[in-house]
Amino acid sequence: MAQYRMYVVDKSGRFRWPYDLSARGDDDARSMARAAQYMCADLPVAVELWDGARRVPGTSDRGPPSRDRWEQACTAQPEAMLRLTEALRNSGTAVARSRRLSAQMDALRSRQTPHLNA
Repeated sequence: MAQYRMYVVDKSGRFRWPYDLSARGDDDARSMARAAQYMCADLPVAVELWDGARRVPGTSDRGPPSRDRWEQACTAQPEAMLRLTEALRNSGTAVARSRRLSAQMDALRSRQTPHLNA
């Protein structure tokens, strides 16, 4: 597993919150970063992904986030996505107040509940 750092970037371009994540490679890490952008899409933020000093291309765009990417990331890595949503929710930043983030975290928890109780 490779180690990456994801940053939430505010509308003025300032890095506001770092999050360390593990992924099998750039594609998986990019998928998680784009899913994070989707879950906070009700706020004017972007996400950047870094592998050490190398910026991973394809994450800093401010285009419309995709629900498909969210679903793919949650299906492929449900536990990692739940940890990410909980960390964002507890970050103490403006992103923590995102309504979509709360809704997505609740949805992830409900998906996980049957798995955790099995």
